[in-house]
Amino acid sequence: MQILVALDGSRAGSPVADWAAARADSLDLGLALVHVVPGEWAYPRENDHQLALSRAEDLLTSEAQRLASAFPKVGISTQRLSGEPAATISDLSPSYSMVVVGTDRGPGTEGQGYGSVSFQVAVTSKCDVAVVPLPAPQQRSGVVVGVDGSAESLDALDQGAREAQHLDDQLIIVHATGPEVGLTEGRNVLGAAVWQVTHEFPSVVVKQVLDTTRGPGDALIAAARQAQLLVMGCKGRGGLSVLLGSVAQHVFLHVQCPTILTRP
Repeated sequence: MQILVALDGSRAGSPVADWAAARADSLDLGLALVHVVPGEWAYPRENDHQLALSRAEDLLTSEAQRLASAFPKVGISTQRLSGEPAATISDLSPSYSMVVVGTDRGPGTEGQGYGSVSFQVAVTSKCDVAVVPLPAPQQRSGVVVGVDGSAESLDALDQGAREAQHLDDQLIIVHATGPEVGLTEGRNVLGAAVWQVTHEFPSVVVKQVLDTTRGPGDALIAAARQAQLLVMGCKGRGGLSVLLGSVAQHVFLHVQCPTILTRP
């Protein structure tokens, strides 16, 4: 299997590609570098489209050479495609173990959206998606996962525990009740999650956080500010009626660290 990293063409030496390559190296996976150039309709002049195609080839070649030097054990392939970027990456996603996309927003930056293409890829892909922001200067630790008792959050919990075990880091399990919900239910949800992890991953150190002052999205944003990884399910209790749950949408507007969106 391979990890697909979507190069957006904004820079060479992308931290997004570095993160994906390091993950592929540690998991003995291949790496597929993909750059999608919009069709001719996106360019006012034909020469502009041809220039974009040429630049895409240069970017793919230079990134493949750079990453091959840094990660010699990783098998790297490149692919230049034409079309609508988000839809093209989404169509490719079933063939990969993970899609990795970037954002130009640094951790802690507020505002709307981290890039429409990245957001659409996260919403519509058929495999796990990792969103990688610009690297933060401070040292980070901990793998954060949010739980709400739903099946999707239990999938995320399992993935988060595996990530913590792989990274040899602690797992921080977060459940937010908000001020309007009693503590008993929250403690039960957290207790069940901790029990699951300690029985299936006994070597993983677990920290639990019961946030009674924030909603789920804000609780995860706060917990992830110093974390090296955040893992969450694509949907929570909203169920199958939505492609991406409201909590995940909110977190994606304020990406704090590399964030993996799991799918069952």
